[in-house]
Amino acid sequence: MEKINDLRSAVSFLESNEEYILEHNEPIDAHCEIAAHYVKHGAGVPASPNCREGSAVIYRNVKNHSMPVLMGLFGSRRRSNLLLTGKDDNTAAEVMLHGLMNRLPAEKMENPPCQENIIRAVDIMKQLPVPTISQADAGPFITLGVVYAADPETGEKNCSIHRFCIHGKDTMTIWIVPGRDLGILYKKALERNTTLPISINIGVDPAVYYASCFSNPPVAPGEDELSIAGGIRKYPVQVSECVSVDALCISNAEIVLEGEITGELANENVNDPTGFSLPEFLGYNGYAKPSIPLVKIKAVTHRNDAVYQALLGPGKEQSELLSIPAEAAVMKLLKENLRGEVINAHYSSAGGGLLFLILQIRKKAPVDDAFARQAGLMALSSFHMLKHVIVVDEDVNIYSHEDVLWAMTTRFQADEDIALIKNLPGFPADPSQSPQYSRSIPAAGVTAKAVFDCTVPWGMKALFKRSF
Repeated sequence: MEKINDLRSAVSFLESNEEYILEHNEPIDAHCEIAAHYVKHGAGVPASPNCREGSAVIYRNVKNHSMPVLMGLFGSRRRSNLLLTGKDDNTAAEVMLHGLMNRLPAEKMENPPCQENIIRAVDIMKQLPVPTISQADAGPFITLGVVYAADPETGEKNCSIHRFCIHGKDTMTIWIVPGRDLGILYKKALERNTTLPISINIGVDPAVYYASCFSNPPVAPGEDELSIAGGIRKYPVQVSECVSVDALCISNAEIVLEGEITGELANENVNDPTGFSLPEFLGYNGYAKPSIPLVKIKAVTHRNDAVYQALLGPGKEQSELLSIPAEAAVMKLLKENLRGEVINAHYSSAGGGLLFLILQIRKKAPVDDAFARQAGLMALSSFHMLKHVIVVDEDVNIYSHEDVLWAMTTRFQADEDIALIKNLPGFPADPSQSPQYSRSIPAAGVTAKAVFDCTVPWGMKALFKRSF
């Protein structure tokens, strides 16, 4: 495999494997037009019912900007496999696990490429072609910004992806999902009556993006996700000192915004406080957060001929970023805690990459009839956002919804093969998880969960042998 250590080498490697980037050269506006074009081109479910997985697209002629916009780099499982493993063999989760177990700490670099151009008179919307996804949005959002920050007490690093809504020339909000490690660092900064210096890195090695989507479990607070990216690549990620704040940035990033998360709070949508934020990863408009931190940007740095990388809120690309680390995490959990054989796992984009899991097992004895349900229940109880698990045999293609539904049609009886559990913690962005939808739900974000056992009973294997 050719060495991948930044966005440019990743694109080159994909194209050498006949995954070409579509060049869009007609004038196009970052305000809604880029997103609308990409949805039609093939953003995938749940962005729209158009299930086509389109190629990545680079928009070369963004109105009022010289910098192009790249969308869809992670928008198919084949591209994800190639970017992480160098092959199209569905071993991405295994490579993620290798990185998890064989971490390499980041290394310092002087005079990094990301600082070939340094801008201190910050005006984000003039300097960067940040897309607005839909007309209902709170504003333009940075959707692929990797935040790199240090614990104010210990110096331990955290690398994670968050969304930023642009509010002014040098200000924007950041939404930190409750429970994320960055929130712990931010709280410590507030307790010390100080800001939290950060770098926001856009357009980095895909291994950094995927590693940044790990959470606890299997990555505990205080553990640097960049070291996992180094383990994936088998060489360290390079980092450099920022030019305007006391933080590190990713040396080969296309663009870096250097700033501080302040103690000041603001509504995410300044124009309509009860309105929307942007389309969420499950395919519905999300509501603006009423009181979240403001970020003050001190400098913008970028490479020569930089490319601005973005993603749509919902769609195959977001699902791929979330699903592959989650697949690695669930495989690790089940293999370490259960005796049966789990072959593979796939979080479907139908659940945004986190709510719908397909598990593939191999039965070796009559006792494994119970193992199918046990594996599904353990996954549901360990990953709170997970809602539905379908368990299938080794002869079913877990990456084909048609094949999985074939197994459900011919290897499943609703009165026998469902394990249903009510009133478990879920995810409130799923609109069905609300008292208005079901009288059995006491509060938003509480849900019923289910395991669908679509495996053949051990004693009936001969009757279910596929013809081909």
